Amino acid sequence: MTMTTQFCWLILLALSTVSYRAAGAAHPATEVTNQEIRDAILSLVHSYNTLDNKLERHEQRERAHAEQVKKSLITVQKNLRALDPLPGMISRLEGRTGEIETALLQHGDKIATFAQQQKEVDVSLAGILKGLTEMAPREPNGSVRDEDDESVASKLDEVAATVRELRRELAELKSDRDATEDVNRQLLKETEKLVNSKLSSADEIISKMEEKLSQFYLTSPVIATQNVEFEDKVLRRLEDLSNSMPSDGSSSNSLSKDASSLPDKQFIQGLVNETLEAINDMRLEVLTASDKSFTKTATRIKENNEVLQSSVDDILKTLTEELTTAEAFHNTAKDQFNSMNETMSHLSVFLLKAGEDILDAKRGMDFGIMQIMREVGDVVKANSGSLNTTISKRFDAIDATILDNHNGALTNLSSKIETEISQVWRQIGIMYQEISSSKQALDRLQEQTETYVNGTLNTMDSMEGKVSLITNRMTEVDSNLNYLLGRLSMVTQEFNQIKLGLGKALDEIKGSFAEVSNRVRGPGPHRISSEEVIDDLGNETTK
Repeated sequence: MTMTTQFCWLILLALSTVSYRAAGAAHPATEVTNQEIRDAILSLVHSYNTLDNKLERHEQRERAHAEQVKKSLITVQKNLRALDPLPGMISRLEGRTGEIETALLQHGDKIATFAQQQKEVDVSLAGILKGLTEMAPREPNGSVRDEDDESVASKLDEVAATVRELRRELAELKSDRDATEDVNRQLLKETEKLVNSKLSSADEIISKMEEKLSQFYLTSPVIATQNVEFEDKVLRRLEDLSNSMPSDGSSSNSLSKDASSLPDKQFIQGLVNETLEAINDMRLEVLTASDKSFTKTATRIKENNEVLQSSVDDILKTLTEELTTAEAFHNTAKDQFNSMNETMSHLSVFLLKAGEDILDAKRGMDFGIMQIMREVGDVVKANSGSLNTTISKRFDAIDATILDNHNGALTNLSSKIETEISQVWRQIGIMYQEISSSKQALDRLQEQTETYVNGTLNTMDSMEGKVSLITNRMTEVDSNLNYLLGRLSMVTQEFNQIKLGLGKALDEIKGSFAEVSNRVRGPGPHRISSEEVIDDLGNETTK
């Protein structure tokens, strides 16, 4: 209560001082009216309202800024979550690559065995050629039995048949290689298309690769076993032929006797030479075809490596762009916080200036009161002699009325001022609470922004580690793609074997249907002879 009254008297004194300075020295004792006091209080309330409106606008701007920061951080987190499935995709791709590696290792072993058997065939043919060249210059002296002639002729026929069969197998191997190259080319094209999609459709890549592998597993045969059986057969026949040929020392006389009944030596020599030339030609064709396939495979793998490297570069580029946007957002947030701090500093400067103005007004009021008191004292001293009697008379008569009026006016004025000042102090308290709450909200916003920025930086660091892991995995995948081609060749070989089996089965079915159509002519009934019944019963019993 005392503070309120003191504040009211201070305002009254300030208003009186201002009015005194405005009126000048001619009107030293101008009274302060209630209207002036009311105007001063209204101006104070208006200034408070303007300050409150400014604070509300500032809070709205801060809320909008906080929402924008929150939305941007949410979008960044969503973009980071979109890259979470990449390790799983890479692990599945590694599993598929391991399976392809095992298949390719098996295929390499089979190729090595095939090359070894081919070398053995070459050695056997060279031994046969040597034996035939040794037999050529000798002159026949006697007759040979028909059984030896037939055995030599049959063995030569077997050699020719084995050579023809070897040519056929090599032709089939060449066609299988061409088909494998076509399948590899198509698969590499599909792989390039899928890799160029920046790893966004990695699940589709894995599903398509699984479909291709399952189709190859189900539809492609392996010719390696068939080739091995055929080569074993050829080796056995060549060994029998070499064993059946006469030795150098013990059978020289028999050779001189048996040479007369042998086929034409020039024909045999030409046949052997033609056989060796055909084998050498086929060997050269196989080597050239394998070299071409390896070179094409190397170029395809190199192209795939370049495509994968380009996709990884695109991913790194997008990550750097996201990082730059995050840094730009952080800089803008920092600038806005700096502007907010500048605004608060301006507000504090304004409050300090207002306090200084109030202190200046108080000092002016004190100086005015002292001046008024000094002037009043001078006037009283000057006119004290003449005014003592008059004042004593007048004051005695007017004392009661003046005091009553003054006391009533004072009580009314004090009550009004007290109510108005209480409202003013209440508004000031509310304003202080709102300012403190806004300060706390700004502190919380700054802490949240710092936590969001730190989380974003941590996630960016983790993503950088993930990208490095992805690049390492890509290099491992590039090193393991060579085994895919062998697996595909095995698949095509299995498919060719199934195709041959189906062709044979269809031919047998066609023959059975033709036999049935030949035996059954017309709608019937047909007479069945006893021989046919016996044949059918015999077939059923054998089955």
